[in-house]
Amino acid sequence: MRMEKERNTLMQPDLNWLVDPEVFAVGRLPAHSDHRWYQTEAELAQKTMTLRQSLGGEWQFAYSPNPAARPADFWREEADRSAFGRIQVPGHVELQGYGQIQYINTMYPWDGRSGLRPPQIDWNDAPVSSYVRRFDLDPALAGKRVCICLEGVEQAFYLWLNGRFIGYSEDSFPPAHFDLTEAIRPKDNLLCVEVHKRSSAGWLEDQDFFRFFGIFRPVYLYAKPALHIEDLWLRASLEPDNTTGVLAPRLRLSAADGASLEGCTLRCTVAAPGGAVLWDAPMPLRADGSGFVYGLPVRLPGIRKWDHEDPALYTVTLTLRDAAGTLQETVPYQTGFRRFGLREGVMELNGERIVFNGVNRHEWNPAAGRAIGPEDMYAA
Repeated sequence: MRMEKERNTLMQPDLNWLVDPEVFAVGRLPAHSDHRWYQTEAELAQKTMTLRQSLGGEWQFAYSPNPAARPADFWREEADRSAFGRIQVPGHVELQGYGQIQYINTMYPWDGRSGLRPPQIDWNDAPVSSYVRRFDLDPALAGKRVCICLEGVEQAFYLWLNGRFIGYSEDSFPPAHFDLTEAIRPKDNLLCVEVHKRSSAGWLEDQDFFRFFGIFRPVYLYAKPALHIEDLWLRASLEPDNTTGVLAPRLRLSAADGASLEGCTLRCTVAAPGGAVLWDAPMPLRADGSGFVYGLPVRLPGIRKWDHEDPALYTVTLTLRDAAGTLQETVPYQTGFRRFGLREGVMELNGERIVFNGVNRHEWNPAAGRAIGPEDMYAA
């Protein structure tokens, strides 16, 4: 299958990707953990990630009722965008004066309007949003590998930077990452995003909620140090005694052009919920030939097990240095030690039957829809 295409400099965007279920990502970076990284101890102490630049705020914007009516060449640097309006990112198109809000429960949004079959879309009723953002690159990111993250875009989008096609992505809710290093410049960058409300993914992304589209979660740039932890899985488990934890990290590392992972070192520190350090030592790594490396398992006695009544979290800090001992980055992440299993068809957590209590809650704000902030996430 063609599921995820590698982008090359000659590849041109194709509208037919919208109705091809085998194409849902072009040039998109592989999925990875959501960890943050810090260059210095001062950054870590303040939890300030200087290698990150927000692109939120006011963007230029044009709304089109269907692909045929869209400004197809708006991404060109010389394009006339004088007729474009303004819109806030993140935010929904429909809640800022464009298009029509729709609520659907058991039906598809196009039922009763178009006689479609998967993976078709109605090309006459397929709104398109054209977003434009100009920005200067923060000096802290200059000279490094620079990527962009769009945390949530409904439903499919094409991406250009400085007139160069970067990639395509479906999947409304997972973040989409792209490498911009070859196209970005220090000043006056032109970022263009063409968002489509309809795609073959619409046959899968169906549930009982309001139908919106647009860039509804944050957009930001980030830079990677010369040596970088690309992906991290801490793999924290619990022994049958419920007091001995085992930590066995799995990582994927990368190096910028001209840098080398040869001779790099990784130090692992584990701190208890109260801050007491339980482990602090170099972590030998072994490769498995698939691009991942594994830290040798660390056994930690006297652990507080994680469960719903006592969700004890331990802070694991990984410090990456190059062969010369120069600090590249520090990655802190929290994890809990638990053991899941099945016994006679019954799900168990830490050897005891699981009882689920909770509610089904959508991301929701009555004014902003699914474009929510911390005040919505932590509201009682």
